[in-house]
Amino acid sequence: MNLLQALWNWLTGGLWNTPTASLPPAESESECCDGECEPEEKIEQEREPAQSQESVDTITVSEILKEILLSERIGEKTIEKLQILQLFEEWYDGDCSREAIRKSIPDFKSAKGGAINAKLNRIK
Repeated sequence: MNLLQALWNWLTGGLWNTPTASLPPAESESECCDGECEPEEKIEQEREPAQSQESVDTITVSEILKEILLSERIGEKTIEKLQILQLFEEWYDGDCSREAIRKSIPDFKSAKGGAINAKLNRIK
């Protein structure tokens, strides 16, 4: 038991605990720049709306479907070989939300049938 404990201490203490370099002492806010800097909170608030608008505007039905299929372990080769994304985009006429697309997959499987139905069979 002592050997195991010594080995454990050596592994956890010797390999992963790297010494940290000491940083120079930080200056107080009054010494820094005398108010020339903008508060970081204000900068972050300005950036957030632009990022969220871009992501909402650029997402497509195909991208959402691909995320769903990959999360259900349908391979990219299968998706490309059967042209599932293109066929779904032509077939689908609904809301561009993850829930609506997921709910329409059973109808898509039965409408297309064949290999698509067989490959997407695990998605309920």
